[in-house]
Amino acid sequence: MKIYHYNLTDTDDSLLKEWFAQMSSEKKQSVSKMKVESKKNLRIAADALCRNALADFCSISPAEITFEYSAHGKPYAKGLPAHFSVSHSGDIAVCAVSHSEIGIDIEKIRSVNPRASEKFATENEREYIRNSETGFFEIWTLKEAYFKCIGTGLGTDIKDVSFDINGKDITCSESGYKLSFIEIDKNYICSVCKKTAQD
Repeated sequence: MKIYHYNLTDTDDSLLKEWFAQMSSEKKQSVSKMKVESKKNLRIAADALCRNALADFCSISPAEITFEYSAHGKPYAKGLPAHFSVSHSGDIAVCAVSHSEIGIDIEKIRSVNPRASEKFATENEREYIRNSETGFFEIWTLKEAYFKCIGTGLGTDIKDVSFDINGKDITCSESGYKLSFIEIDKNYICSVCKKTAQD
């Protein structure tokens, strides 16, 4: 497993234009409709990050990569022996690449209403959130990473899977998955979920 990231504060307009030119026509149309420039640039960076991360992981040219989508909308690289997951928030885009199923999520730490956790967290998770300064985003990103890993995305069964956090040790209620926090930036929480397998 390898983790890659881009920070928009380290990019310039010429690089963004180059990345935009590499996007598929469908993605170009979607991005062009976005009104907020920062969010548009983050989408462009995330697409380029996926392409370049996969190229590095598989030792091929970025131009050789074709993205397709599963029935649930999870992207995959056609014909490549690698799984990947991408996420972005604030100024940062992250991508995880692995030989087995993978999911990653990043969130910029910000003020939130703790009661919002009632929609996605179990009672034990809510207790953890109440006692942890960054607990809300830790639990949320773990949920996102897990559901990205299994390929369904968040759904009505979000509380069916739960996490117990003890320092750096994270236990998932579903067996066969390894979860961890990845340190990208002190102002962000990033979680990765990998199906247990040799990598």
